[in-house]
Amino acid sequence: MVESKPARTLLARLAPWLRFAITAGVIAFLATKVNWPSLAHRFASAHPWWLGAALLVTLASILMCGTRFFFLLRLQNMHLSYFRTLQLTFVGFFFNLFLIGSTGGDAVRLFYLIRWFPQQKARATLSILLDRVFGVAALFGLALLFLPGTADRLRADPAFAPLASALPWLGPLGAFLLVLGFLLPTFLPNLPIPKKLPGRAILIDLIHGLRDTMHGGWNTVAAVLVAISVHLLSFLGATLLARALDLPISYSLAGLILVLIFSASALPISVSGHGVREGVMIFLFLHLGLGTDPESAIAYSILIYGLGLFWSLLGGLAYLTLRSPRSQP
Repeated sequence: MVESKPARTLLARLAPWLRFAITAGVIAFLATKVNWPSLAHRFASAHPWWLGAALLVTLASILMCGTRFFFLLRLQNMHLSYFRTLQLTFVGFFFNLFLIGSTGGDAVRLFYLIRWFPQQKARATLSILLDRVFGVAALFGLALLFLPGTADRLRADPAFAPLASALPWLGPLGAFLLVLGFLLPTFLPNLPIPKKLPGRAILIDLIHGLRDTMHGGWNTVAAVLVAISVHLLSFLGATLLARALDLPISYSLAGLILVLIFSASALPISVSGHGVREGVMIFLFLHLGLGTDPESAIAYSILIYGLGLFWSLLGGLAYLTLRSPRSQP
């Protein structure tokens, strides 16, 4: 007799609709505060050469995302060709545009990996998770590195004064956590795991996968360096975009803004961060002394999203040319 699936809670059923409602509400509120002719002028007056440069740098950043994923797959003994890995990366970006949240593309990537490597389901899942972890760790690690460059601007506003005061210990704390993250997987395989524990074999496989990732020699080094380069290029793209709009945003400040914007967009309260991203950008512009008019902030936010959107649409072509899921020979 097949057991029925547990019924979804009321909150789980309402969550997508709540996200749509919050997104629509925030966008409608912002729409009433915007001077639309002024916003149109901000877009029309953008310097095309700087926009083109930002677009190319964004492409390089996405290619580095695919390269990071390639090395993480190798660390899990999943040998997918570099071209196929890049193709799958673009497909993931494409589906992130249409599926609720920022992890819809991850589910699609996992679907293909499991079909191609049916005997390595745990490792496939771990590779997707680690792709996220490496990306987030590199992002916040770089944020801690670049924060001192924005200290004077942070101290000038009461909203960010506590963050500026915390700078002396945030760096050492972040370094300690990163080192701890590399050391812990070494000891995990030695933990006593009850033999009758459900899913014990999968858990052991995941533990060994973590150890292999953190102690994979040059592949691990390459994955870390590429993860860092992804965000260095993202910061550069945001800096070039600021040049296009004649905004006084330095490289370090662009990095801080992206960290805060990405963090806000990742909150599960809206559809892909729409509305929330623009609202946070207006707050940052106001409190970082970048301008009091919301049009500049919204134009910058939309164009940052638009850079990724442009290349993500190419993921649709990658999806059409991706061969049907089947086991790798």
